[in-house]
Amino acid sequence: MKRIVVYTSKTGFTKKYAEWIAEDLQCEVRELSKVSADLLKEYEQVIYGGWIMGGMICGYDKIKPLHLENLVVFGCGMTVPSEEVRKQVAKQNEIPVERFFYLEGGYNPKKVGFVGKMMINMISGSIKKKEQKTPEELHMLETVSGADRTTKESIMPILSYINGEGR
Repeated sequence: MKRIVVYTSKTGFTKKYAEWIAEDLQCEVRELSKVSADLLKEYEQVIYGGWIMGGMICGYDKIKPLHLENLVVFGCGMTVPSEEVRKQVAKQNEIPVERFFYLEGGYNPKKVGFVGKMMINMISGSIKKKEQKTPEELHMLETVSGADRTTKESIMPILSYINGEGR
């Protein structure tokens, strides 16, 4: 099967996942800015990955209108992975939940722009004010100081699905 992994990455975490997936599938990997709609239609399967901000998967708005039949999507965010988060992001982006995978990335303050920093500061500021913090909130506060939470094991559910084990 002719496959390609396409991604958008701001801080490098999504890129790392995309490269790991492509390596395991022995297929091509390219940034979204370096592919065209015509090129993507040449592939039997497209795996798209984008970073998540405000629940939206960056760049997915450019992939979605192509109506690719065998599209698998992963989003890379700062939230602790859970089935609830996966379903919420899939619904918000209008992706069939069985074709969407949530991967935890991290936070690199040196690679985030002004708007991103402002959003993170607002979120972490509101969490810091709380007397009782959930484990997820404590995890978020720890992450915003700078963390890489990527693991190669995190891509296993994607690979299982693509290889037909999850269908």
